[in-house]
Amino acid sequence: MSQNMNVTYAGLRLKNPVIAASAGTTKDADHAKRCEEAGFSAVVLKSIQEETINRYNPFPRFAVVKNGIPGFNSNSFYSYEQAFEGGIDEYAEMVAQAVRAVDIPVIASLNCVNPQSWGEYAKVVQQAGAKAVEIVPSCPVGLFLRENVDFSKIIGKATADTKAAVDIPVVVKMSMQLTSPLLTAIEVEQSGADGFTMFNRLTGLDIDVETQAPILHGGVAGHGGPWSMQMNMRWISEIFQHIQVPISATGGATNWTDVIKYMLAGAPTTQICAAVYLRGYKVAKEILNGIGAYMERHEIQALEEIVGVAANRIIPLGEAERSKRYFAKVDEENCSACGACQGICIYDAIGLAADGKRARINLEKCDGCGLCLHICPKKCISMQAK
Repeated sequence: MSQNMNVTYAGLRLKNPVIAASAGTTKDADHAKRCEEAGFSAVVLKSIQEETINRYNPFPRFAVVKNGIPGFNSNSFYSYEQAFEGGIDEYAEMVAQAVRAVDIPVIASLNCVNPQSWGEYAKVVQQAGAKAVEIVPSCPVGLFLRENVDFSKIIGKATADTKAAVDIPVVVKMSMQLTSPLLTAIEVEQSGADGFTMFNRLTGLDIDVETQAPILHGGVAGHGGPWSMQMNMRWISEIFQHIQVPISATGGATNWTDVIKYMLAGAPTTQICAAVYLRGYKVAKEILNGIGAYMERHEIQALEEIVGVAANRIIPLGEAERSKRYFAKVDEENCSACGACQGICIYDAIGLAADGKRARINLEKCDGCGLCLHICPKKCISMQAK
């Protein structure tokens, strides 16, 4: 079956939905070339920061923070990665080098603090050959979030000023640190945004309990990971239904299923960052192979067909089914009586059969909550309607 993975993002026609996100992994022309060779359809270059202090990295600056209950750990990629180490002129030269090095679209990334700088910087990178510009007032350690400035009051004007200065697409990288991402996105679209990147990392803090001080460089840092996907999809799925411009998802995507989930939620593209740091550039090809197999399995000829499908199927709270009741049922042939489900049932509905070789459900006590289904390591519990 012929497969078409082409997608459109902010006026750019891309050969697939997987974009290399702005990071150290896209810091120059050589890294942009590695992204292209790995299969990424576009590259968002490492950001230029107008704020000089954010151009230089402290050391060390990376950690993988592991939290949670044993067996249900949550991992965070904790990072104090800073911006491009130079001013706008040096950045423009790097953009030009990247444009010459690759055939995929090169997107420049701008972090400014002075209102007039957004348009000025955008003009420079357009002249250098950037196919689009991503403006980023949402840097987790940037001035605006560091000083708790109201993001929504800044980004609309920054978008309008950037649009007035250039004729290439202008994409806005949003923060989750907002009262209402939906209302902000609607306002920013009205200011002229050609697309959104949702969402930038949150600002986080981790502490070493032995030294009783923050880890790494001693301050806050950006943090993200697979745990952030549900939060991101919640807002993407809602915003998708209220705006006309496309969304590029970012945050937590590590494999092909994550990219498909983001597409179903309403984002035609996904930007990958932490997965490249932790697994290498080869992750792009692995994701694309998985997407291809998914398309074949579901007989999808054009990948864009699935964008927003799940968003349009979200059931309003008032319509959620509340009348049917369920109970857990054990596949007794495959159950090994490991005790995993028995140990977590707060209703005391799970015990052992008389021979002690399999779990057994007390239907009178079973609440039908469904948790044991996900706890069972052998997947031998199912939910049945009463």
